[in-house]
Amino acid sequence: MNNKDKIAEFLQGQLGEEEQVQFLEWVYSNAENKKEYFQQKDIWDSYKMYSEKGKINLKREWRILSNRIDLFKVPKVYTIRKSFGLWMRGAAIVIIVFGLGWGTNIVLNSFDQAEQMVHQLEVPKGQRSKLVLADGTEVWLNSDSKLGFSFDKDKKQRVVTLSGEAFFNVSKDKEKPFVVNVKGQSLKVLGTIFNMRSYDNEENVYTTLEEGSVEVKAAGRTVVIEPNQQLIYSRRSNRLSLKKVETNYYTVWREGRYVFENESFDNLIRMVERWYDVKFEYPKEFFKNMHYSGVIKRTKPVEHVLTLINYTTKIKYEIKGDVIIIIPDE
Repeated sequence: MNNKDKIAEFLQGQLGEEEQVQFLEWVYSNAENKKEYFQQKDIWDSYKMYSEKGKINLKREWRILSNRIDLFKVPKVYTIRKSFGLWMRGAAIVIIVFGLGWGTNIVLNSFDQAEQMVHQLEVPKGQRSKLVLADGTEVWLNSDSKLGFSFDKDKKQRVVTLSGEAFFNVSKDKEKPFVVNVKGQSLKVLGTIFNMRSYDNEENVYTTLEEGSVEVKAAGRTVVIEPNQQLIYSRRSNRLSLKKVETNYYTVWREGRYVFENESFDNLIRMVERWYDVKFEYPKEFFKNMHYSGVIKRTKPVEHVLTLINYTTKIKYEIKGDVIIIIPDE
């Protein structure tokens, strides 16, 4: 069996657990294997989107194109602090899946805590990642996010901790509720789809429900959220507010777009810093009461974002390495 056949079987989910371990060991054994895998993975993902819409025969078109093209970018370094093969056999992650344009520079840590193995996934700025936990729960992690988890068989709950932003498609298990703990808030579900945003440098925690129901405990209260609702918890005031929303606005970041409506300048800039792995310097007092609405595509350069801001607020900017200085053009 050649490498393309191996990759195809892996992408189609035709490999058993042990075969997955062997395949991933092969991928990360050298730079050439990584390059070949991610080239084919990008092609597969881009065609998969159209196949799901019934527009093409995925397997046939992928095979034709993968035989013709090798122009895809080599991924960044993938770092794992432990023997990959041994770690995969005992870890709560079954498989890590990277979509088209998704980041590949992540850090996976495993460590003992209270006689149980705890795993932590860190996604740095400028990257995104998707993983599937051992219970089948799918998790998408946005830039600058951390997810800690440990699913012991004898535990009555599946518990994860989050710092950052994540989209969850929780596998149903009536016997073991799924719990997400963030700073100042705890959320419990049985099986549902929702997005949670809880960055340490932001005042609010946002929980947006797409499907199912979730129970949130915060500010001394317990609130049940229904589909198409968003619960906002203010850490500063220790208050909760619930509103009806268009959920797609808050989950479309997985597709490389950021939709913002009446967003403060500070929050907008923090998002741009995370997505592009840059640092902004600007007069905070000048932008204090300014809010913005729009859509940012991840494929666009950071200068595009500055151009959008300039449409409503005249600015000048200077780029020094990874630092961008914004100056009001008064």
